[in-house]
Amino acid sequence: MAEQRPGGSREQSPAQETRMQVRDTAQEVSAQVSDTARQVSETASAYSAQGREKMGEVEQYLEDAIRTKPLQSVLLAAGVGLLIALLWKR
Repeated sequence: MAEQRPGGSREQSPAQETRMQVRDTAQEVSAQVSDTARQVSETASAYSAQGREKMGEVEQYLEDAIRTKPLQSVLLAAGVGLLIALLWKR
């Protein structure tokens, strides 16, 4: 039987103490992993929102450029298409 301490609590065997330490460590690691995953998710969401915002800005810039210089835009697109076709044939 387990001995009683003066305070009324029972002594734990070394195996029980080790088991409790392992459980506590596992809980701490689990909490840290959860916190890190939450932070990564928040950061990824923020970067995604920034990327969508920048793409919207680029889209607006391109639309403005095409409206102000339509002929130049068409010729530039044709030139890029030709360059891609030449590279693709190699």
